[in-house]
Amino acid sequence: MRRQKTHAQFFSLLLAIAALCPSAGSARPLATLYAAYWQDELRLNPTQAMQLGDRSYLGQFDQSLEEDWRADRLATLRRYRAELADAQSTPVPGEDRRSVRILRNALDESLRYYSGPLFEMARQLPTDQFQGPHLVFAQDAAGSGAFPFKTIEDYDLALHRADAFADWINDAIRRLQEGVRSGVVLPRLVVDRILPQLQVHLNKTPEETEFWQPVVAMPSDFTAQQRSRLEQAYREKIATVIQPAYGRLHDYLATEYQPHARASVGLGALPHGQALYRHLVRLHTTTELTPEQIHALGKTEVERISRAIDRVRENVGFVGSRAQFLEYVRRNPALHFTAPEEVVPAYRAATTQIIPHLPELFGTIPTTPYEIRPLPPESSKTFQGNGDYAAPAADGSRPGILWMNIYASGVQDRYNVMTIALHEGLPGHHFQAAIALEQQDLPAFRRYGNYTAFIEGWGLYAESLGEEMGLFDDPWQYFGHLNYAILRANRLVIDTGLHAYGWSVDDGVRWMLAHSSMTDEQARAEVERYVAYPAQALAYKVGELKIRALRTTAQRALGARFEVRRFHDRILRGGPVPLTALEADIHRFITQQRILANATLPPTP
Repeated sequence: MRRQKTHAQFFSLLLAIAALCPSAGSARPLATLYAAYWQDELRLNPTQAMQLGDRSYLGQFDQSLEEDWRADRLATLRRYRAELADAQSTPVPGEDRRSVRILRNALDESLRYYSGPLFEMARQLPTDQFQGPHLVFAQDAAGSGAFPFKTIEDYDLALHRADAFADWINDAIRRLQEGVRSGVVLPRLVVDRILPQLQVHLNKTPEETEFWQPVVAMPSDFTAQQRSRLEQAYREKIATVIQPAYGRLHDYLATEYQPHARASVGLGALPHGQALYRHLVRLHTTTELTPEQIHALGKTEVERISRAIDRVRENVGFVGSRAQFLEYVRRNPALHFTAPEEVVPAYRAATTQIIPHLPELFGTIPTTPYEIRPLPPESSKTFQGNGDYAAPAADGSRPGILWMNIYASGVQDRYNVMTIALHEGLPGHHFQAAIALEQQDLPAFRRYGNYTAFIEGWGLYAESLGEEMGLFDDPWQYFGHLNYAILRANRLVIDTGLHAYGWSVDDGVRWMLAHSSMTDEQARAEVERYVAYPAQALAYKVGELKIRALRTTAQRALGARFEVRRFHDRILRGGPVPLTALEADIHRFITQQRILANATLPPTP
C-alpha cells in the first residue's frame, strides 16, 4: 500500500519540476550576451542574415575567404568564450543551463576549426556544383531566393551586393590558386559541373539573363522615374560587374585550373584530407562516430530496409528477384510523371492529405505559412537537386517555401511524393523551422541553429510518421517511403566509401543501383552530390536513428504515460541542437513526466 503524500512532499515535487523545466526568463547578462553573439553571427554571415529576413546586411556578400574575416571571426569567438566563462561564475538557472552548454560547445568547436589548418585547407576548395556561392547569388539576384526586392532601397542594395559578389569571385580565384600551389584542389568532376553553371550567364544581353527578372517584376508603386533609373543601373551592373565576374571564374577554371584538378573524388586523396573529412563527419552528425563505424552502420541499415522492400515486392504480387523488381520500378511508366507540370500539384495534394492528421501527433502546430513553388526555368537549369526548402523569414515577410526543381529526374517518381512532402514540409522541415522560429523565449542562436543531424534527422524521422498517419496504406506509397529510407542508408555507405575508402563515382553508382530503384542518372547525381558536399549526407540517417532511439527509450521508460504529442513538442520547441544535447534533454523530459505522473496520482485511501 502506498503512503498518502503530505503537503510537504507535494511541494517538494513541485520544486523538482521547476528545477527541470525551462526558466521563465533568462538572466539579463546572459540574455544580453546571447543577443550580442547572434548579431555578430549575422554580421559575419550576411547571407544567413538575409535568409532569416534580417535586412541589416542586404548589400553584403560572403567574405569568409578574406584573411581579415578570419581574424575578425577568431577575435569574436574568443571574446564570447571569455564572456561566457565570466557569466558562468554565478549559478545559471533553468533553460539557460542548456543554452550556455550549447553555446560553449559551439564556440569551442569553432575556435578549433578556424584557428587551425583545416580551415585553411577548406577555403582552398571554395565552391561546388551543389551549394556554391555562385549558385546562391544567382538565385537571390534573380528574385527566386531570399533577397526581398520590395522597396527602392532593396533594389539599390542588390546593386551593392553584386559588387560584393564580384569581390567574392576574386577571393575564390585567389584561394583556388593557393590550392594549386599546396596540392589541395577540387576534383575534375566538380569543375566540369561548375563550368556550365557559370557559362549560362555569359554571352547574353542583360535583358536575356535571369538577373533582369527583378526589373521585370518591379513593384507597381515605383514611379516612372525610379523605374527608368533602376533599369539603367541594372543593365550596367549586369553587363559590367555580374557577367564579367562569372566570366573570370569560368575562364580561370577552364584554362588554368582544370589541368591541375584531380582525377580522384574523395577528400582522403588530399594532403590532410582524412583529418578534414573526420572534422566534417563530426560537424554534420554532432557525434563521435568514425567513418568506419558509419560505413558499417549503413550496411546494416541497407540490409534491414532491403528485407522490408522484399515484403512490398510480395504484397504487390511481383514475381521475380529483388533486382528484377527494382528494374521493373525504374521502367514502369505508370509509376512516373509524364510532364514536369504534374509535379507541384501532386505535392500540394499530398500536403492537403497530411494536414488533418497532424493534431494526432503534435500539440504545437506552427502558424507560419508554407508554400510549394516551382523553381524558375533558368534556375532549374543550374540547380543540382530535386528541390530546396527555404525557411521563413523571421519578420514574417516570407513564408516557408519548398522550391521544386520540376525538371529534375528525382521528382519524376509518383511513389516518392508523399514521403518527400512529409520530409520537406509538414511535419518535416517546415514544422521544425517554423516551430523553432515561433519560440520567442529561446535565444536567437537556438531558434535558428544549423545542426544538420537534428534538422535532416527530423526530416527523415518525419517521413516515417506517414505510417502512423495512415498515409502509406497504398503499397506503392509505402515503397516510396522505403525507397527514400534506403537512399539515406546508402548514403552512409557511399559517402564514407568515397572519402574514407577511396571509392570512385562508379563504385558509388553501382552500390546505389543494386540497393535502390534509382535510375543510373539519378544515382550518378546523388553520388556526385556526396563528392561535392562531404559528410553532409550522413546527417539524415544518423539523426533519424537517434530520434527514433530516444522515442523508444521514452516509451519504455514511461509506458502508458508516454504521450507522443508531448515528445514531439519537446524536440521541436527547443530548436535545433546537437544530438548529444537532444539526448540529455529527452532524459530530462522522461524524468519530468515521471514526476508529473507521481504528483497527480490520487492519495491512497
